[in-house]
Amino acid sequence: MPFIFLTLFYFIFSGVNALYGVNEIEIIKEFIRSLAIVVFSVEVLHRTSKKEIFNILLIGAGSIIINALVFPLANANFYPTYGRYSGFYLNPNLAGSICLIGYSLSYLVPKLGFRVLGQFILTLAGILTFSRTFILIWLLINLVAIYRSRKNIITPIIGAGTFVIFFAISSMLSLNKERFSAFSSIFSNEQAVQTKTLGEDSRTETWALYTEYVLDKPLFGNGYYFFQLHRPGLPGVHNSYLMVIGEAGILPFLIMIGIYLFILYRSLLVFKTNPEYLYLSLTISIYLMTGHGYFDNYCNIFISMYVYINVKEKLLNEQQSIFTS
Repeated sequence: MPFIFLTLFYFIFSGVNALYGVNEIEIIKEFIRSLAIVVFSVEVLHRTSKKEIFNILLIGAGSIIINALVFPLANANFYPTYGRYSGFYLNPNLAGSICLIGYSLSYLVPKLGFRVLGQFILTLAGILTFSRTFILIWLLINLVAIYRSRKNIITPIIGAGTFVIFFAISSMLSLNKERFSAFSSIFSNEQAVQTKTLGEDSRTETWALYTEYVLDKPLFGNGYYFFQLHRPGLPGVHNSYLMVIGEAGILPFLIMIGIYLFILYRSLLVFKTNPEYLYLSLTISIYLMTGHGYFDNYCNIFISMYVYINVKEKLLNEQQSIFTS
């Protein structure tokens, strides 16, 4: 229900103040698609296992590697020599989040050999997206995993080996030069290069461009697509939380914040028995601050609902078990 309310209120408020030139039919179509995902995914989620989701995401990660190795010029949404790869997902930041979602679920794989292979593929694919957020969350997940169990110390070792292989084959790939220099400087003494490149086009600078628009219309927002549209001086907000409050106002924003605070809090409560939910919650809630395609990013909505339903049911079952015992 919270996801239904979020979708309804976002499209109602943003649709009333729709940006001039945006086709009303397109808004209605997007609303129907988003609502269909929210309503009908519930049954799909109940019928889908963690193993099935992991295998699908592993295939998706493989497409990123194939994109880099076999079809390096096939960057559908960017110029051919862009040098950041996304496979099936067409956007490197989205592809990075997919790799992290799969990586979060990899800790559930019982067979060590298959788990190591899966983590290697997901890490290599994530590196090839050249997403700075991927590296940040990947490190965070590994630190939390090691805190939970010292046995997970193997995962950073796999990551280090993946980086070694990546740099070994980098000369054969068409890579984004600026991002590659930044990544390689982390493992060298080129601190100036690292700081300069990693600091370019920072998200905080982008968000600051939209602050006045949020403050100008905080109750009902500036209208559908206002924060997503690229125009002179405004490259798109690249933050789903700001997009919601900026386009539809405070009410849908509070619902959205409530959903992800709930997920994070409940994931912490079941961390000892089901750590994957915390990894997924961290991945999704942080990655929402890098992109503004929330309502048409069906994978993130799907996984958000997956975590929401499971942590809620997990705690409910535990409470019932305590009560009956």
